[in-house]
This record gives sequence, structure tokens and C-alpha cells, in this order.
Amino acid sequence: VLHGAAKEALAPEPPKPDEGRLAQQIEQRYADIQTKKDHYVTLGVPQDASRDQVKAAFLSLAKLYHPDRLPPSLPHLAPKITAVFESIREAYEVLHDDTRRKNYQLAQQGAQAAPKPPVAPSARPGSPGSARADTNADDLFRMGEVFFRKRDFFAASEHYERAYALDPKPLYLAARAWSVYMDPSRKADMPRAKQWMADAVRTDPNCDRAHYQLGVIARVEGDMDRAEKHFREAVRANPKHLEANQELRLIDMRKKNPPKKGLFR
Repeated sequence: VLHGAAKEALAPEPPKPDEGRLAQQIEQRYADIQTKKDHYVTLGVPQDASRDQVKAAFLSLAKLYHPDRLPPSLPHLAPKITAVFESIREAYEVLHDDTRRKNYQLAQQGAQAAPKPPVAPSARPGSPGSARADTNADDLFRMGEVFFRKRDFFAASEHYERAYALDPKPLYLAARAWSVYMDPSRKADMPRAKQWMADAVRTDPNCDRAHYQLGVIARVEGDMDRAEKHFREAVRANPKHLEANQELRLIDMRKKNPPKKGLFR
């Protein structure tokens, strides 16, 4: 009996009738976030929604779109459901926090008030150049890098998130994680940022950026073995990674010249 039960447990689950509908919902949601709908639309709440309404909407959507809920029969949708859930989670975090919500509304008002640039002849609708820069993942990523260098971590995180929503590359996820980790106002999000970096290297073991970041975090936390492992992985993936090579040289120097113990130790 046990042998039969074990075989039954190992057998893949038969597809459920509603999985086709779920796949369609994920695809539709993924298409929606590529048009960068605002946070209110993402959660399906009005602009005057209370914090309780925002939370209830988030929990309802999370039950459907959390990556852990993806049926085994739909593994190809894993990157898309992850991007969808991140957009839902980000909308919740912004709208459930009064300060962030106010800043978001001000930014929206500023964007609406800004004059729209004239459409260039080569970028008329229907022409090959009609794709707007703000819907190009690579352009959004580069803009995120500019904001990060200016230490505007919130703006950097927003751009990296939008890039990842359009094209779920581990590089974009790692970049967003680092902007969150480095933001002094988001200390509570550090564990999530570290998890994103771990997700990035699990998805792409050659993501040198995520390995380097995890190495720095391990060094800061005093785990030099783990730090060295990640720095070596970063250099393996990208032999020209300047910072990771510098970290390894410092580690090697410390190994050759260990700190001398005090006279009375």
C-alpha cells in the first residue's frame, strides 16, 4: 500500500480545468504591467481608498498571483507571475504607506502637468521608431543606473522595477534589490532585497552583479567565507569585474598577512 501511495505522490498532478483560465489571467496581467498602469489600477482600488481597502485588495490578488501558487503544469509562466506579483506588491507598499502614497500622487500630478514633447517624424504611430523610450526595458535600466549614481535610490528602484516588469532579466532584479538594500529609508526591506539577489543568481548563476552584491553583504555581516565564494563567482562569470577582483585581492592580502594577536592574548 505504501509503495502504491509513494508512486501516486510522485505522479504529476493532472491539469485542473481552471488552470487555462489562470494562464490567461497571468498573461493579461503581464501585458497590463508593460503599459505601466498606475498603482490604483493595479490593485483595482479608487484613489481615495482607505489603507484597509488597499490591504484587502492586495491580499485578494496575492492569493491568485503569488509565485508559490503557480501550478506545476505552468512552469513557463514563472517569470511572468513573478513580475506580476512584484507589481502588485509594489502598489500595495506605496499605497499602504501614507508618506509614499503622497509622494506618488505628487509625482503623478507632476507628470501630468509636464508638457509632452512633440512627436518626431520618425516616431509617428505605426513607424518603426514609434516605441517610446519609457517602454523599453534597457532604457529604463540605464535611467535607473543614472538615478542610482545620484544616490536617488527610490527613483532608481522604480526604474529597475519597470525594466524587470517589461523583461524579467535577473540583472534588473539584482539592480533593483541593490537600490532597495542601499536605501537608508528602507531598512525593513533588506531581507526581501537579499532574497531577490538570491533569486537572481538562482535564475542565472552567471549574474555577476548579484554575486558581487551578495559578497559585499556577506563581508559586511562578517561571513568572509561566503563573501569570498560570491566574489569568486562574480569573477568567474565576468573576469573583468573590477570591484570583485579588488575584493579578492584584499582577501588574499589578509590571508597572507593575518592580523597579529596582541601581546597578552
